[in-house]
Amino acid sequence: MASESGADEPRDASGHAAAEPAPLSLFDLGDPPPDPPDSPLPQSSSRVDEAPAQPDLSVPAAAEPAADELPVPHAPSPLDEPIADEAPVGNLLDGIVGQPAAVERLQAALASPLPAYLFVGPAGAGLRGAACRFAGELLAARSATPERERRLALAEQHPDLLVFDRVGAAMTAEQAREAVRAAAVAPVAGEQKVIVLCDVDRAALSAPILLKSVEEPPPSCVFVLLADEVNRSMETLASRCARVDFEALGDADLQALLMAEGIEQGRARFAAAAAGGSIDRARLLASDDDAAVRIETWRGLRGTLNGTASAAMAAVDAALEAAEQAAAPLEARHEAERAAADEQAELYGTNVGRSSLDERHRRELRRVRTDEITMGLAVLAAQIRDEAGNGGLRAESAAGQLDAIGDAAEALRFNANQRLALSCLFIRLGLSGL
Repeated sequence: MASESGADEPRDASGHAAAEPAPLSLFDLGDPPPDPPDSPLPQSSSRVDEAPAQPDLSVPAAAEPAADELPVPHAPSPLDEPIADEAPVGNLLDGIVGQPAAVERLQAALASPLPAYLFVGPAGAGLRGAACRFAGELLAARSATPERERRLALAEQHPDLLVFDRVGAAMTAEQAREAVRAAAVAPVAGEQKVIVLCDVDRAALSAPILLKSVEEPPPSCVFVLLADEVNRSMETLASRCARVDFEALGDADLQALLMAEGIEQGRARFAAAAAGGSIDRARLLASDDDAAVRIETWRGLRGTLNGTASAAMAAVDAALEAAEQAAAPLEARHEAERAAADEQAELYGTNVGRSSLDERHRRELRRVRTDEITMGLAVLAAQIRDEAGNGGLRAESAAGQLDAIGDAAEALRFNANQRLALSCLFIRLGLSGL
């Protein structure tokens, strides 16, 4: 999201610089802050926010109270309390996990950045987080306060970092035009602006609108486009960008990341193995005591299917209930974010960005539910392969069931109705098993 930060750092009554508020992370859930999720596009959720009103900390000359007036006690304010300086953030590219080739290329690009970059890699590989880290280094390179630029970019709160998220199946033409308009506006806080466009592989109708701006942006603007793959609809757009490839993260990388964040080894190993290469998914599973129980629920579903609609519907209900349970930790984190936003609004007298915060929460909850169902489909597929490998399932039947799972996964990837997609899947699995 675009930042709600002002251009100047607030100071307390003693003249000390006040530290930036610690950024909230959607998938942290009590652990140290991770890469921002891939989230993951977009109504453009990007905007250039107004700077919060800064408190007037000047001390007026003392005045003698009138004889019939009593002094009014001054209520303590959080701004009256000195805040210790935060530790330096350091080079943000060092925090990109498991992508040495991409990091090397991005580090080299900082010396002479090109107008547009295209990050390509599977969901969960950390493209969005990498884009914000790259943006932070670009903004810091031309700033007198580099640590501040890095910290705000990492939290997606920098006024010159605009992240455009899709809403629905694809970016709309109006959202693309909004990105074009944003590129033409001068930077707010410095000399550089970075615009991140998510899921451009799902912007078939909008890609031509973006083409001219991505090809010839203003000198102060750098585009970073994110895509799971380069498809035919975006080939021309992709040809205008410097491509940076990201790989699916291996279990060892994910386990090491979780253990570095304080997760116990056994839990980290389980979460990494079940995350399907996704950083955000691994963090959620590591914080979820019921994840193993839900996996066993999915493993038991095939045994209940007999080709009837009633059996399929019962399995759908069980699968969707598991998805709701998976979303519970994230909903708790969202509640904490809303409380923090309300507290900040009360402190600074503004509530700009609350609607976009709520919209982001809705997108992320849907993604978590979809990720849970996708994990369940992977559990079913592994189960079928194991049975076929040990002779417990005929090859023809196994192939039919795996095809059904693949069709369901593809439908969910393009925002199909979850209940309908699962209903079709479980009926097909039941019939294939007869």
